[in-house]
Amino acid sequence: MSHVPRHASAYTIDVPGDDTAREIAEVLVGRGHAVVCTAPGGRVVAVDLGPYPSDDEHWWTAAEERFVSGLVEEHGGRVMRSQALPGTARRLLVQGEVVADRTVEQARDQRMAALSREPARVPAPVIVHRLKTPEPSAGPIGEPVTLNGLDDVDWASLSHAYGSAWDVPDLLRRLAANDEAWDEAMRDYFDAVVHQGTCYDSTPRTIGPLVRLACAPRLVPEYRLGLLADLAHVATLDPAGSVEDETPTGREVIARVPDLLDLWPDVSPSARAWLVVLAALEPATTRLSDFRAFRRQVEGPSPALDLALALIGGDDALGLMLGAAAWDERIPGMLKAAGSPRAGRLKVLIHLAAAELAR
Repeated sequence: MSHVPRHASAYTIDVPGDDTAREIAEVLVGRGHAVVCTAPGGRVVAVDLGPYPSDDEHWWTAAEERFVSGLVEEHGGRVMRSQALPGTARRLLVQGEVVADRTVEQARDQRMAALSREPARVPAPVIVHRLKTPEPSAGPIGEPVTLNGLDDVDWASLSHAYGSAWDVPDLLRRLAANDEAWDEAMRDYFDAVVHQGTCYDSTPRTIGPLVRLACAPRLVPEYRLGLLADLAHVATLDPAGSVEDETPTGREVIARVPDLLDLWPDVSPSARAWLVVLAALEPATTRLSDFRAFRRQVEGPSPALDLALALIGGDDALGLMLGAAAWDERIPGMLKAAGSPRAGRLKVLIHLAAAELAR
């Protein structure tokens, strides 16, 4: 049964030349976009009102966006997709020469025929393990952790999102307090030092203290678990094609993966799962036999662990990623946007790990 989405997808396209714009417009009319118009200067606006083969709107929208993006890129153009109520899209976006202006019913046959060539989403693996669940602890307060050497860095000469990084040592000491204010301190750290995914020259200098915190036996286990996930996230914000070309922050995390792996014998399965993910940043890391033995003990599917082990062991990572792309519509875009195969693999790994392992 077909499904009409509540919101329209509007594609604003710019290509070199009006003839190319007209060609693209005709293709989108043929795919069942209800409203298509062109404007001088190579502009095309197409409004997709549906219907879709099912109510899985995110899946079908992503499939159509991939097609339109590929079509536009083949012609040397660029495209932006937005969403709006159908009436709003018609009122604000339709201008210039109208190539098509149809109702959903009038566009239905072409829309359904085009999307019938796209595979439907397959069921995602059912995760039955409990690796998201942190190990029990005595509570949110532990003994403070001493972080030596913080004052040896000229933090005032470094920067973060709000200017001078003079206050970063205080942020790190708040984390080292190992108490119930941990979450607030970590939010403040990310707000200043990794602001909206941007690293600064102060960011790599914080990695060493954060790793020492993660390795401190007295750190509350729940805080350690979150910190391991945060380190994996920060290391892969902008992954490079090789370890040697990594960002300063990425290199700092990778250089300290061996220190983190020393935690292996003493931490919970939840923390071990993140250690496997971190080890995939540098496949030359040892403990592969330990990792494989751990995976055998994890019940049921684990896309994140399987991909991490494939990256570490040099196995078929591509097949695993393509398999995940059959149920996660965001993965094809990650692979396409990545600047290198390694960057794409790591982006997908952290995405799967966050979905499967993060609290």
